[in-house]
Amino acid sequence: MTGEILYRDYDLLRKANAWMVSGVDFASALVLKTWGSAPCDVGSFMMIDHDGEFYGSVSGGCVENAVVVAAKESIKRGIETVIEFGVSDQDILAIGLACGGRIQILIEPSTGTRSHWAIAAFELIRQGQTATLLRNLNLSRSAKPIESLDWLTFDDADFGKKTGFDSIKKRFIQSFQVQKKVLIIGGVHIAQALIGGLKALDFEVTIIDPRTVWANVARFPNTQILNSWPEDALADIRIDRNTAIVALTHDPKFDDAAIAIGLRSSAFYVGALGGSKSAIARRERLRGRGLSDLEIDELHSPIGLSIGAKGPLEISISILADLIQSYRGES
Repeated sequence: MTGEILYRDYDLLRKANAWMVSGVDFASALVLKTWGSAPCDVGSFMMIDHDGEFYGSVSGGCVENAVVVAAKESIKRGIETVIEFGVSDQDILAIGLACGGRIQILIEPSTGTRSHWAIAAFELIRQGQTATLLRNLNLSRSAKPIESLDWLTFDDADFGKKTGFDSIKKRFIQSFQVQKKVLIIGGVHIAQALIGGLKALDFEVTIIDPRTVWANVARFPNTQILNSWPEDALADIRIDRNTAIVALTHDPKFDDAAIAIGLRSSAFYVGALGGSKSAIARRERLRGRGLSDLEIDELHSPIGLSIGAKGPLEISISILADLIQSYRGES
């Protein structure tokens, strides 16, 4: 593997696409099942080229070398295969899972008769579309276990579902979500502290603030900035279930409109800076904008997880944690 660090799904798909464009044969290795304390989740995957250069992980380092060997063989033969690793492997020190778990991995080469799924997934994600792949599998066959492979559409009941086997147990769903975005209201100090963590987590970030003294390139380099009033900026932005709105100005004339728009949308997270006293006053103002108590109750305020955070950096960490908890479905 080279010094390039790729770990996000989008990065791995982009690498596979680049290999395909350059005529480089490659294979993917996808975690289908885990038992016990296997270190990587179902749906984790690697991309491996014909020389053994690889990106991503399926076990946190426990069995990657053996997976690369199997992938190179799969590329040579041009057929997919299923392999398993676990505590029962005879050569446990070489390829066993030190954590005591067990994993099942599907390897699919780009050299088979079927076009590799990563190419279509990359194109869909690049266009801002969710992609959901459905594999019908026969796992009683270690070689050629894929009976059929289809891309689901928005009308399909399983479209966008969490990666893994469905109730039928032979159908493996793999979903790739578009990049999540965070719309920050206010180019304040907390926003400056927050932006690095958001980018590290692969959020697309936009700063919205009409005050150029606060929202400018010097304060937010390499970041999209909209020097508009929030209600005007948000009218031109598609807000969906992959969107979070973070209101940080602590000023009603900037925050309230954005909060109201967010709470009426399908945004997965709407949060606002402020203590309990300001929250009471804000609730009355939002009621005046026609929002119900149930809608207002969806607001994360005070913003961030309650960890006793003080100062911009600690508060930004609490916000990041709250965002993660929300999009992981734990809130």
